[in-house]
This record gives sequence, structure tokens and C-alpha cells, in this order.
Amino acid sequence: MQIKEIKINNFGKLNDKEIKLEDGINVIYGENESGKSTLLKFITSIFYGISKNKNGQKISDYDKYMPWKEGEFSGKIDYVLDNNEEYEVYRNFCKKNPQVFDKDGNDISKNYAIDKTYGNQYFSEQTKVDEELFNMSQVIAQQEVKLDEKKQNTLIQKASNIMLTGEDDISYKTVLSKLNKRQTDEIGTLKSPTKPLYLISKKIEELTRDKEELEEIEPLQYEIEDEKNSLLEKINEAEKELEILQELQKVQDNEKIEEEKININKTAQDEIKMQKENLEENLNQIKLEKGKKSSKIVYIISIILLIIGLILYFINQKIVALSLAGIAIVIAVIGFTINLNKNKAIKKANEQKEREIEQIKTKIELLENEIKEKEKVIQSRKDEIQANVELQKSNLKNRFSKLQNVENILNNKLENRNIIEEQNLINELKLELTKLEMRQNEGIKKLENLTKIEEELENLKEEYQNLVEYNESIEIAKEALEDAYLEMREKVTPKFTLDLSDAIKNISNGKYKSVKVNEENGLMVETENGNYVSADVLSVGTVDELYLSLRISSINELVKENMPIILDETFAYFDQKRLENVLEFLNKNYGDRQIIILTCTNRECEALENKKIQYNKIVLTD
Repeated sequence: MQIKEIKINNFGKLNDKEIKLEDGINVIYGENESGKSTLLKFITSIFYGISKNKNGQKISDYDKYMPWKEGEFSGKIDYVLDNNEEYEVYRNFCKKNPQVFDKDGNDISKNYAIDKTYGNQYFSEQTKVDEELFNMSQVIAQQEVKLDEKKQNTLIQKASNIMLTGEDDISYKTVLSKLNKRQTDEIGTLKSPTKPLYLISKKIEELTRDKEELEEIEPLQYEIEDEKNSLLEKINEAEKELEILQELQKVQDNEKIEEEKININKTAQDEIKMQKENLEENLNQIKLEKGKKSSKIVYIISIILLIIGLILYFINQKIVALSLAGIAIVIAVIGFTINLNKNKAIKKANEQKEREIEQIKTKIELLENEIKEKEKVIQSRKDEIQANVELQKSNLKNRFSKLQNVENILNNKLENRNIIEEQNLINELKLELTKLEMRQNEGIKKLENLTKIEEELENLKEEYQNLVEYNESIEIAKEALEDAYLEMREKVTPKFTLDLSDAIKNISNGKYKSVKVNEENGLMVETENGNYVSADVLSVGTVDELYLSLRISSINELVKENMPIILDETFAYFDQKRLENVLEFLNKNYGDRQIIILTCTNRECEALENKKIQYNKIVLTD
């Protein structure tokens, strides 16, 4: 791959910059604080985007490289891949995704995957190199080469790691040790009481016992539910029976009211009958009085006196006899006169009585008619009441047709229960229902715990299975690590060793001929006399040189695309001879790659000129 042109509209302190790069070595010169590191960040940001997250820093890269001057926070890069495909990428850094154009100017941005976090993945798909690998393999900065003596062992370890595992920050033994430690700490075994696998298995056993105990409650809940439903049916039936009884009570109350009204009519009828009887008694009395005639006692006395006079006359008591006869005649005359007057009076009275009798008979007849009318009204009302009662009972029968006892209730045959008894029965049933519901609620609460236990048990089983799978994955990782390590040692490490040996031999002018690495001794360097010495006895400068050689020699193994090698102030601490050797080595062995050197001195240009190596110089000014 070759970067052809860089155009920076606004990025940090850089503004309106156009940089054209060539194949081979490009030296970008700029004084301190002129923007060389900003340029490097611009290149990676065009390819991979710029993060708005702080990632442990005080300020995010996005905020750090916001334009110092007014203008669009943007830029573009033209580049060509090893397969000769040319692309032009424009990115407005305020937006997540760039615009990618092919050599004909067609926007092909949609041809690439869009990551939710990192945006368009065009460059990773084109080169098979992500941002982390790009910075690790293609960019070598000053701080990655120059280390003091205290960090020398770290650098040697990094070099050994690369040769044994392909990564400078990965040690086979360390990784294996960490995997074993993780396996022990994060998983453990069923025999280690303080470790997750054991603790989870014990918790599963405990919850399983609790679950089995609670599961015995579940069938009881069904029984309670059946009893409850049966009680509800009884309550429902009793409430309907109560409702019928209450309706019947209303009917009976209405019937009593109507009967009271009838009784009032009957009382009136009785009064009329009483009047009739009184009239009949008066009539009889009048009839009796009407039959009386004049008294005959005067005539009887006169006759008696006459008889006594006759007797005395025959016994020679003629004077007395005549006296008695005279008295008898006088009495008879007087009696006749009296009776005559009396009979006239009686006749007149009888005529009056006869009129009274007729009047009484008329009244009696009227009263008899009124009594008959009252009887008709009373009977009619009785019939109406009876019909109404039957109608209401019929309506109740139809309304509660589904109730089995409706017929018996309406006929008052249901054990002769009254409203109060029915209400008491309902209250007793409801009390029993309440007790059942309390038992049911207690069971529900326990079953809720069962649900929680089942969920927790399921989660624990899943967690246990995850631990088992995690353990298996670690075992697989260990096996894979072992296989990769063996493959690395058999295939890649020898290649690393040859490339590194060639690099260190050229850079050191033959002072060190070859490099070897092994697990026991680490990095070993062959000196001029053929002896191998441990790298940790070398000088800091030599170790720097060795590590740079290793980074450069690892590029071909880590990245398939011939990506540009970017060296940012990498040689600041190299002496002139070592600098010339390194540049000559790079030109000779990596001439097929574009090399970009960022520097604040002319040493690199002088060294290239001394070695008669062609290069393209770009001066970066404010």
C-alpha cells in the first residue's frame, strides 16, 4: 500500500495542508511542536475514525484534535493498495462515517460494514488490519525504542515474546500461568470449598431440596381450589335462595297488606250485617207489637161479677146481686169504651208499624245487596291477590330456573328456612371460604418462593453450565495456546530468528551475527567471537537496536498488505553510524514499502545522503 496524497482542511493545529508522498522513503521534517504527531494522528483517524471517549485520558482524542482555527474539521487521503486499487477517502470528523470513493469517483461507502461503535469498517476490510494492529506493527515511535536501563529487561522480554508468540506483550508462560490462575480463581473444582464451581453446586443442591419441599404444596393448592369452587357454588346457590326468600317475603308482605285491606272491607261488611240484624230484631219487635189487641180483663171481671150476682140472686141475696149486676154493667160499659178507644189507637199504631216494617224491610234489602257487593269485591280482591302471588312466583321460578331448589323454596318446602337462617348459612359459608382463601394465599406465597427458587435455580444451573463451558473453553484455549506455541516455534520463530539475525547483523556492522530465543535462557545474541550471550548483558543502546530490528522484522509476519512503515522520531537516540546502518537496512530489505520518517532534525536526511539513498523530503511548517 502507498499513501499518495494527504489533504488536511483542519485538524488540531494543522490547517490547510497538502502533502504528497512518494514510493520509498519520505522524510517529513518539522521543528518541535510543528504538528508531526498531529499529522500521524490525522492519518490513523482518517483510516479508523477518531474517538469521542476519554478511555482513561483527561480529554478525548476528538476534543484534543479539534481545529485551532475556524474551518471544517475534516480532510482526505488518496492511497493505492498492493492490488493497484486506488481509493480516496474524505472524512468530516464531526460525523461518524467517512465517504469512500473509487478511482472513478464513485461513492462506495455502503459497500462496507458499519460498526455501531467504530463506524464504517472500509480500511479494516480492505487491508485486514485493524487500528490496534496498525499502530502496533506499522507505527514505531521514539518512546517504543528508547528505554532506560531499568526497563531493559522489559524490552528484552518483549523481544522474546514476539519471537515465541508473535506478540511483544504476550508471554507463553505468563499466559499459561494466567489461564491456570483464572481457572483456579474464577472456576475451581467441586473439591475446592471457596471456589465458584463448588459454591454454586452446593447452592443448587440446597435450592433443589427447597424446591422439592415446596412442590409438595402445589397439589394441596389444587384441592383448596376445588373446595373453594365448591363453596363458591354453595354460596352462589344460597345467595340466590336468599334472594328468592326475600322476594317471597315481599310478596307475602304485599299479600298481608292486601289482606288487611280485605279485612277492612270485611269489617265494614260485618258492620252492615250487624245493622241488618238490628233491623231484623226491630222488625220482629214491631211485628210482635203489631199483633197485640185490646185487653179483655174488664169483660172478664164484669162476667165474674154477673155470675157472682146470679148466684147471690138465687140464694136470696137479690140486693147484693143487683148491685153486683149494676157494677158489672158499669164496668163492662167502661171497659167497652176504653177498648174501643184503645183499639182505635192500636189500629193507628199498627198502621204506623206497618210503614216502619216496610221501611226496615227496604233497608234490610239494601243492606243485603251491599253485603253481597262487599262479598264480590272481597272475593275479587282475593282472586287478584292470589293471581298476583302466582305470577310473582312464576316470574321467580323463571328467573331462577337454573336453581335446583327453586320449586321447593317457592312452595315453602326447603326445610322451612327463613331469611335470617339463610343469611346465617351464607355467613357461615363465607367464613369457611375466607379460611380457605387464607390457606390458599399462604400457599401462593410459598409457591411464589418456589417460582423465585426455580428462577434462581435455573440461573445457577446456567451459571454452573457457563462455568463448565468456561472451564472447557480455557482448556481449549490452553490446548490452542500449546498448539500455537509449538507451531510458532516450529514455523514462525525460525523465520523471526533469521530475519532478526540478518537485521541485527546489518545494523551492528557484523558485531552481532545472529539471535536465538528459548524458553530457558530467553533472548540470546551471538557475538563476533561466536559465543552466545544473554541479551540482558548488552548495553541499553544495543537492546534498543535489537528491539527495533525485531519490530521491523516482524512486520512481514504480522501484516500481509505492504503497509507503510511510519517512524515517529524513532532514531532520536541513535548515533550517526547506527542511524546510517538502520536506514540502509530499511532501504535494502523494505524497499518495496513506503517508509515515512517524522523527524525534527536533519540527521536522517544527512544519513540517507551519505548512503546515497533516494528520498522525498517534506517540510512541515506552521
